[in-house]
Amino acid sequence: MVSNVKKIYHIRLITDSICIILCFGAAQILSGRSFSNRDFFLLFLLLVSWYFSSRYTELYDEFRTVKYIDEFLVVVPNIIVQGVTLMIYLFLINDRIFARKLVFLDILLVTLLMTLQKYMFKKISLFIYEKGYKIKNILIVGTGESAISFYKIFSDSPQFGYKVVGFIDEHKPEFLNGKYSGNLASLESLLKKKSIQEVIVALPTFDKSYIENIIQITEKEGVKTRIIPEYSQYGFKQYKLELFGGNPILTLRKNPLEEWHFRLIKRLFDIVFSLAVIIFIFSWLIPILAILIKLDSKGPVFYLQERWGKNNQKIVCFKFRSMYSDSSTRKHDGGFWQTEKDDPRITKIGRFLRRTNLDELPQFFNVLLGDMSVVGPRPHAVQHNIESKEQIDNYLLRHWVKPGITGWAQVNGYRGETKDIVLMKKRVEFDIWYIEHWDIWLDIKIITATVYNMIKGEMMAY
Repeated sequence: MVSNVKKIYHIRLITDSICIILCFGAAQILSGRSFSNRDFFLLFLLLVSWYFSSRYTELYDEFRTVKYIDEFLVVVPNIIVQGVTLMIYLFLINDRIFARKLVFLDILLVTLLMTLQKYMFKKISLFIYEKGYKIKNILIVGTGESAISFYKIFSDSPQFGYKVVGFIDEHKPEFLNGKYSGNLASLESLLKKKSIQEVIVALPTFDKSYIENIIQITEKEGVKTRIIPEYSQYGFKQYKLELFGGNPILTLRKNPLEEWHFRLIKRLFDIVFSLAVIIFIFSWLIPILAILIKLDSKGPVFYLQERWGKNNQKIVCFKFRSMYSDSSTRKHDGGFWQTEKDDPRITKIGRFLRRTNLDELPQFFNVLLGDMSVVGPRPHAVQHNIESKEQIDNYLLRHWVKPGITGWAQVNGYRGETKDIVLMKKRVEFDIWYIEHWDIWLDIKIITATVYNMIKGEMMAY
């Protein structure tokens, strides 16, 4: 089953790569641009960008692209990435004579050829399996959530070449609509009568003796057995199954940024974005804010605070000073003193900086240094972390990724003072959701929302 999916994945990736090569060559010829040694490197960049963008958009995930229109809509952003890659490269090498024509022709040809190729691939695959060529009959043991989920996948994806002939369970559910084939006692006769090639065990609970009986029967008849664990019993929707030294490991929380290529994409975005802010905004804004801070109160322009970063490692976080220099962060009872509404420690200019989030701008230097990201869970003061991790479940999961200048919790209103433990728990929930659902478009969405909030001001910013 898995081998079939991998085979289809590799065939489609190779076919698309050939399309990219052919379209680039044709665009070169039609644009009148002569080939050079640099074009081989450009072609390599186009293939690499296609690989990464296709992984990011899950272009080759057959479970998503059941219908042709669904697949086409996923192809579009990958073609856009091709065009952007081509434009950036031609700009960097100062090739302006044929640039517009080459980019236009390449995007046009890739769009046309990819559209035709994927349509034909889909139609040919469906035709082959509708004719019954290499169809494998499958019997599912169990009628729980995982069993029904896999049944729907096979029913909606005939291109995989699998047909579910029935379900085995000790009780007959009414919702199977005639697909119930009997209990364990009838398994052996079913394997013989229905020419079943694979048995999928998808039981809601693990029963060792029951599964051993299934395996004994299937191996006696020479039928392949696959066991699917019931993940839903753990209450997690985001999980990942991996092999380590030949042993299966179930990770209960998905973290896309564990993948090196996703970390690379995020890091490159962080560097480009933070450099743009520093060059085009800091160059004129820092002198203005520095003068205002100095005129408002005595003390340094910047404030350095020790906070927890990724994997609970301590980092020094840069901020514009928004409080009086002699202000304390500790209460009389020794606890951490969070910033609160009408806080007497905040200066006049400091209130403006906090309300507009401008006090966080120096953290773009933290981003360049690699301690932080543009988007991520907000870093808290050390004492705040120590107190919160004892009060809030899963609090330290926030530190699986680099902290950010802004975050999903902040743009959803969970920022500023959090004396109410319920509000703090919601902030943590939003941070964990961000980690599990990260993609670069989510980062862009959060940055856009942050800029909007800076302009209109925030009630919880003080």
